[in-house]
Amino acid sequence: EFRRVLFRSFDPSVTWKDIEQLRTEWDGKLVIKGVLSVEDAKAATDAGADAVIVSNHGGRQLDGVSSSIAMLPRVAEALAGRVDILMDGGVRSGQDVARAIASGARAVLIGRPWIWALAAQGETGLKKLLATLKGELRVSMALTGTTSVGALTREIFSPH
Repeated sequence: EFRRVLFRSFDPSVTWKDIEQLRTEWDGKLVIKGVLSVEDAKAATDAGADAVIVSNHGGRQLDGVSSSIAMLPRVAEALAGRVDILMDGGVRSGQDVARAIASGARAVLIGRPWIWALAAQGETGLKKLLATLKGELRVSMALTGTTSVGALTREIFSPH
């Protein structure tokens, strides 16, 4: 039964034309998740997306795909502010948040950690997680000499 439900959830016949059609019928925000290439980022934007989420879905679907953080700078450079860019996958610390922002993300999604925190300690656990991420972000900013999130740049975290 699980396989049947899983396979019904993914429609391999969906194309960018389908997204364009959806855009004509939906006047709300249209966000496309699972973008891992410059080509898909441009196609999503051209199809009418208001934002893209650079994500490899936690790397669970395809073994060996690129990480979200590795692809984020390329996508951000290619889109050059045309739409909002978010990143999902591998965010486990405030430093990860800082690195993603510096690499072009407007915001991050934290995937599974919020579920773990909620399962462990309910609302209190979730509040603690968010406070920890915020604190780690502030420490990362202090260590890099930045005083605002907007001042985080790719060069700060680039090894070159």
